[in-house]
Order: sequence, then structure tokens, then C-alpha cells
Amino acid sequence: MKKEKAAIIYARMLLQAAEDHKAGDAVSADMHALAETFRKLPDLYKFLANPVRKSDEKAKLMQSAAAKLAPLSQQFLKLLQSKNRFALLRAVADEYIALEEERKNILRATVVSARPLAQDQIDKLARGLEAKRPGKRYILTNQIDASLIAGFRIVQGDTITDASIKHKLDLLKQKLAA
Repeated sequence: MKKEKAAIIYARMLLQAAEDHKAGDAVSADMHALAETFRKLPDLYKFLANPVRKSDEKAKLMQSAAAKLAPLSQQFLKLLQSKNRFALLRAVADEYIALEEERKNILRATVVSARPLAQDQIDKLARGLEAKRPGKRYILTNQIDASLIAGFRIVQGDTITDASIKHKLDLLKQKLAA
């Protein structure tokens, strides 16, 4: 998903307001809940992003969810409603989480493996990555790619660490071909 400048600005503003009002934990929980809701209900985003729908319709839909949110999050939703910016809500929630994790030195990475990894294996990989980058904490997710044969590949942003059999075989092919 393309990062929208307005969503980044709103997320930064909300994060600063949450810190100023000592409501960081509550707002963080709200943003995580919203991000999860958008993942589970993709039609919700389509509804909020639909320019044909009136702002009042969108606000009515969000009203029941807003009642469960922290006061600062409710005020933020009212701001989005007044500016007719509900379409940014999903991006704001994702960006808020990313900014918060950056401040807490949390890094996300994906472990691609030929077979699903057990949680203890994922934890061990995370501890190994944390040992290489002191002060950082890793949150790893596991994806499956049977073409790797065995081993794993760690994808973190633009960096890829490939310890798969497929990669080693490809390197061997290149050496033999040269």
C-alpha cells in the first residue's frame, strides 16, 4: 500500500497527542484494533474510501465502534469526520503502529521457510537477530514457500538474508556455469 502523506501527518499528530495526554497505551490499543478490523473486513475500507458515500453515512457506521475507543481516539475520529477524511483511517492506523514501533526500537521481519516454523524456532531466530542489533526487538512472521526446499529467508525491509537450500543451489549453478 502506498503511503499517503496526509496519513503520515495525521499519525504523527495522533502519536504526539497521545504522548502529551498520557494516553499512549489506550490509543495504541485502538489503532491496533482498527488495523486488525481493516484486515478482517476489507469492505469496511472500501465503504470509507467510497467518494459517493456521504460523510454522515460513514460517521454513522463508525459511531458504534467509536463508542468503544479511548476519548482521544474518539476525538480523532471526529476530526477525520469533520475533514471528510475517513478514507485515510486504515493508513493512519498502520502508520501510527509503524511510528510507535520505531520509537520503541521494534523491527518487523518476515521469515520465509519451506515448511511452517514452530513458535520456539521463530523466537530463536528473533533472539539471534536481536543479538546482532543490540537494543532492537524483532517481531517475526512466518510465510511458506515450498520452492526453498529447506532453510529459510529473512526479509526485513530492503534487506534479505537467504539461508535456503534453493539459494545455495543457485549459487552453485552460477559457479559451475562460470
